[in-house]
Amino acid sequence: MQFGLFTVFDNYKEKWGRTPEQLLHEVVEQSEAADQLGYDSVWFAEHHFSEYGILTTPQMLLTLVAERTQTIRLGVAIVTLPFRNPVQVAEDYALLDVLSNGRLNLGLGSGYLPHEFAGFNLDPEGKAFRFNEGLAVLEKAWSGKRFQHQGTYYEFSDVGLKVLPKQKKVPIWIGTLRSRGAEFVGKMGYNIMGVPYVASDSISRLKQVIEGYKKAYREAGHDETKIHIPLALHTYVAPTREEAERDAKEHLNLYLDTRLYGRSARFEDLEAREQLLIGSPEDVIQRLRKYKEAGCDHIMMLMNFGGLPHEKVLKSIQLVAREVMPAFKPTAREHSMLK
Repeated sequence: MQFGLFTVFDNYKEKWGRTPEQLLHEVVEQSEAADQLGYDSVWFAEHHFSEYGILTTPQMLLTLVAERTQTIRLGVAIVTLPFRNPVQVAEDYALLDVLSNGRLNLGLGSGYLPHEFAGFNLDPEGKAFRFNEGLAVLEKAWSGKRFQHQGTYYEFSDVGLKVLPKQKKVPIWIGTLRSRGAEFVGKMGYNIMGVPYVASDSISRLKQVIEGYKKAYREAGHDETKIHIPLALHTYVAPTREEAERDAKEHLNLYLDTRLYGRSARFEDLEAREQLLIGSPEDVIQRLRKYKEAGCDHIMMLMNFGGLPHEKVLKSIQLVAREVMPAFKPTAREHSMLK
């Protein structure tokens, strides 16, 4: 299993006194720590017009993180493609891949927050069609050839990128954990990613969705060895379960209250559904084993949430690296045997 650090950038200046500038710099420091401690990836969300997420252009902050880190992969989760010109998305993230020496992980989605569609004066009813066309344009732009496109939402005449991604094939994930959406993505040959509590009531239900996705992927003739499924879970690890819950509960509930999503939940709800990684190292190891068995091979740990203090986030990042990750990482001898 791979380990990533995921940040939504929710910020509550009135409650905690932390400015957006402070949060941005803290997340960069947390990303540096993750790189030094052997995490596989960092992921930044894109959001607009709300304290739920203050980072509107993840590619800009990821460029700074690229300069400050060595090996950690740099992910966006997700680019809300209907809000963007797809050629500009292709240009921006190709440049990030070059500047990071080929470390880009690209997550794409169609969006889900009504206030964001209203802010961009877009009708959410057409988001799936706009997304699919935008994805087709992005792939054309990254082909290395000049192209034309005459579609419903976008028109381009004889354009081509001068800076292409360093990676031969940038890994692309599409945000969905609902059965029909996951199966559609599987047929297209892309990976899926998501936040389990948004679309699933249990790990067993999540496993069914993943199995349906894999079946569609395989039956469409795609190489199943290319499947990698990252899932995002709120994470906070402390020496004891009691300490972890005491530190994290208020902050998690604040995050949930601000999510502006139709489905409300509280700490107790998510814990009962096993959709949190909040506890002692052993608690988290046991729960991660269930997600691994369900088909998840990359965990995106959402540790900076609800105004949780920077120092506590760093301690949790360190404790995961020291006491959780070794349970899922091959030893040096095992790693050499796999080569």
